[in-house]
Amino acid sequence: MLSFKVIFAGGKTGGHVFPAVAMAKEFKKRFPESQVIFVGTKDGLESMIVPKFGFKLIFICARGLKRKASPKNILLPYYILRSLYQSLRILNEEKPDLVVGTGGYVSFPVVFSARLKNIPTLIQEQNSYPGISTRLLAFLVDRVCLSYSSSSDYFLTQGKLKMIGNPIRADMVSADRYEGLIKFNLDPGKKTIFIFGGSQGSHAINQAVLESMDFLLENWQLLWQTGEGDFVSVSEKVKEKKIKCVVLPFIEDMRSAYAASDLVISRAGALTLAEICACGKPSLLIPYPFATADHQRYNAETLQREGAAEIILQKDLTGGILAKKLFSLLSDDEKLKRMGERSKKIGKPEATSLLVDEMEKLLKKGSRRLQPAHPEGCGYQITR
Repeated sequence: MLSFKVIFAGGKTGGHVFPAVAMAKEFKKRFPESQVIFVGTKDGLESMIVPKFGFKLIFICARGLKRKASPKNILLPYYILRSLYQSLRILNEEKPDLVVGTGGYVSFPVVFSARLKNIPTLIQEQNSYPGISTRLLAFLVDRVCLSYSSSSDYFLTQGKLKMIGNPIRADMVSADRYEGLIKFNLDPGKKTIFIFGGSQGSHAINQAVLESMDFLLENWQLLWQTGEGDFVSVSEKVKEKKIKCVVLPFIEDMRSAYAASDLVISRAGALTLAEICACGKPSLLIPYPFATADHQRYNAETLQREGAAEIILQKDLTGGILAKKLFSLLSDDEKLKRMGERSKKIGKPEATSLLVDEMEKLLKKGSRRLQPAHPEGCGYQITR
């Protein structure tokens, strides 16, 4: 049985971490004797997420460029050099057969160092507007895997590009609508609006929904993930409203939540949109305006151009505008159906498997194979 060693580098946010975890799990399923290692930072979300899946995590001291003038940028050259030194040390000790970058500033020193050592490299870009690390590394890596065809406009190295999509959980699209409604104690006879602003919730979205509720129809219902911060106040305020609401601080079973919904109101993070499209759901997107390089707006506009979503910018978001948009969408069953069909067409539920196919091609092209992994190899000391 073939056995390889692969390093995944990427982090800070869930949008960079979860795609890497999805790819790593699929890779281990296909090559169970292989070793998978993650490289990240202590202050990134990866420090909490990766260990839960049983993967080894090594820390480096990486820092990104602050886009607004900041004295912290003075130290950026120091952190770049230090992270490159640490990355080279990790590669020398671990001797991986492939390095995969999934974005964020932590991916740059690791992938760059891998190219210095002539190790095969692949980048997976989640957003329609590629990050600066991806655009710089595209000149060096063997393969750049994109999630949106429009992203290709930002690259000069067209021969390395492959449009694949964002990796999501394999079971995300298999839920039954009726079972989803019953799970959340929702009425099968009413249209369901699923509202969430990411794992932490969105105060701006929550406030606009509260303001809109007096204008919503009673034959609609809300499944609402508020985030921990707004949960108590929202729960109290919806008691006065006539429309049925199921309010939760956090929804772990997103598979059932998507299945139950007729329309999704959300931010426009790449992973969220990949899930929405894989499930074939129409959406009303409110991009987070402070995302790096405004990439959520680019993501949302991509779906809007395809007829799969509509957008309200946060600067325009009020309860009245939200209610008007909801009336326009939910009173037109044919439009909702078309949006869902176009969303499904964009969705790439097979993306995880296709990305591992690309990894496998690079590994076999490199032709350097490892002996079966040894348990004692898991005793690596975390870099500080």
